[in-house]
Amino acid sequence: MGINGFERPRDGYPTPPFSTDLLVDFHSGLLDPDVAEHVRVGVADDPDAQRILAALDATTEDLASLRGEEIPIPPDVRARMLRVIGESGTD
Repeated sequence: MGINGFERPRDGYPTPPFSTDLLVDFHSGLLDPDVAEHVRVGVADDPDAQRILAALDATTEDLASLRGEEIPIPPDVRARMLRVIGESGTD
């Protein structure tokens, strides 16, 4: 049986190098607590995993900085959206 869709080695935990998908689940808090702790310990000795987690942290910060910021819709996109809405009718 897998851990969040990942293969389990004999001891029941994923082994380094951890896949990007597993690290994304770890970063998102989706792993079982015991598996997350195992990954947390393994990441300490894995520079590649640390780089992936740092990139995920940076992405999360970038997205959080956009909250509440009003970003205008480009005029050509707005025109296409309005055209599609107008063509769809109101059934």
